[in-house]
Amino acid sequence: MGSGIFGLGTRAMQAAQVNLDTISHNISNVNTPGYSRQTVQLETEGGLYTGAGFFGRGVKVSTVARQTNEFLIKENNMNQAMAAADQTRLEKLNQIEKVLPTGETGLGYAASQLLNAFVDVANQPQDMSARQVVLSRAKEWVSRVNTAADQLNQLQLGVVSDMGTSVARINSLTQQIAKANQAIASYSGVGHTPNDLLDQRDQLIKDLNSLVQVNTVEADDGSLNVFMGGGQLLVLSNNAQTLSVVRDPTDSTLARVALSANGSDRILEDDQIVGGSLRGLLTFQDTDIAQTRSNLNAFVQQFADAVNQQQALGVDLEGNPQTTFDASGNPVGIPIFLNTTSAASISLALNQPKGLAAASPLTAAVLPSNQGTLAIESLAMNRALPGTGALDFGSSLPTNGQPLTVVFEQPDPLDPTLTYRFVDQSGLPYKDVTPARVWSAGTPISDADAGSTPPEALFMVNVTGVPRPGDKITVAITQNPSANNGNARAMLQLRDKAIISLDGGTNATVTDAYSQMIGNLGVLVQSGKTSASISATLAQTSDQTLASVTGVNLDEEAAKLIQFQQSYQAAAKVLQIAQSLFDTLLQTARG
Repeated sequence: MGSGIFGLGTRAMQAAQVNLDTISHNISNVNTPGYSRQTVQLETEGGLYTGAGFFGRGVKVSTVARQTNEFLIKENNMNQAMAAADQTRLEKLNQIEKVLPTGETGLGYAASQLLNAFVDVANQPQDMSARQVVLSRAKEWVSRVNTAADQLNQLQLGVVSDMGTSVARINSLTQQIAKANQAIASYSGVGHTPNDLLDQRDQLIKDLNSLVQVNTVEADDGSLNVFMGGGQLLVLSNNAQTLSVVRDPTDSTLARVALSANGSDRILEDDQIVGGSLRGLLTFQDTDIAQTRSNLNAFVQQFADAVNQQQALGVDLEGNPQTTFDASGNPVGIPIFLNTTSAASISLALNQPKGLAAASPLTAAVLPSNQGTLAIESLAMNRALPGTGALDFGSSLPTNGQPLTVVFEQPDPLDPTLTYRFVDQSGLPYKDVTPARVWSAGTPISDADAGSTPPEALFMVNVTGVPRPGDKITVAITQNPSANNGNARAMLQLRDKAIISLDGGTNATVTDAYSQMIGNLGVLVQSGKTSASISATLAQTSDQTLASVTGVNLDEEAAKLIQFQQSYQAAAKVLQIAQSLFDTLLQTARG
């Protein structure tokens, strides 16, 4: 009886001791990342058969198990990967907003100010200070454009650097996972699981998911094979693959993730990287920076082209045309901006105020003998005059530069409809394939060939008032370019013209186009905030759900401490009684 009660008490005390140790282990690791609560699994010791039946032999410790749930772990890892991708992208989006500032510091405002400066040039074409203001504002616009492009380049360099840091961390984690696999596999077949090692490996995989989403497949020896979300193998048993960051072969400014093997790098497809901060960086690089850069370059190129094209249609302060012609007769403009289609390298080509083409090469005038109320509002050039020298435009005007005359006529005395036609000094038709054109109020008078598709007008004359039959307008080469403001007024009108189209959309004015750029960027930022908020909530929820299963509850563990303390004390009491009984037997035997 003494032997039996001694065994029962000893095993009961040992079971209570193991539980107290495990509870203490749980309490000690309550703040350890990735730790899973452990519990002692107890079993009844097999009964002892006697002639009087089976006698119980007490309790035994079966194993110490960790509380885990593979489904919740995988779901949490996936949510954490998505949250990391969205948060990384959002942090970068918050930086890119500064590239396109609003208000007076923005590119749209600077472009409008440049065009507004032509007001003073139009009022006083000979004023060098007014011309210098235009160049100063052009230089300011170029500076802001270059700054915006440089900020985008710096953001791109930051992405490349962050990708390198992320990939280095991924390689470190996969190597640690491979080592953990080897350690865990060494305990295969012992009948018990190395709980703390499993927790450490799960935490490594969770950390890996924050960098790139992965999936795992368990092998027979307990090791985990790790694959990227897109299927690329990263860890096989105790072997880890090595990733690297390389330059995109089609664009050296962009970074790509590659698998390094046998001395070469194989660039991974984008769909193989589906989550984690690495995905966020790639999305920011390939979508957000790319779209912003594309819009910026389109805005800069189209605005600079519009200004340069208008500059090419005029003559400077000294009467020099701003378009020359090569040996084949193709026009070659003398630009204000050296436009490369790239915001990073655009520069100011014109540095002499007198070089601004404020004057129009042609001037329209009404004859003093006219009887109607017709007046010239403006003459707009549609293309450069062909020619080889100042004020010599060859065949563009009949008789080597002599004036053209627009004659208004009333073919039918009973019909008030007026027509007009262009004639040279000899009264011969100029560029007409029909005898005359119908005049209507509000419609520019154009020299376009009526039969061409589209009509290739050299110029258009905007008029006000109403002509009478016999009234005439002359169109001649400008005789005093220093006092003419025709092209300066045309430059000013660019401010209100739809000259810029972004993303293949409809044309818009400079200010509207810049507002559209800011709006497009705002949409990106807002979508990033929404995605980050949703994924963060999902990650937090899944983390809490997993913690409710695997986490340590201090109140619960404290209650268990008291429970197993009492169990230990009770087991000790059993041993005390067993000792008392044993002493009684010894005294009886001695007596």
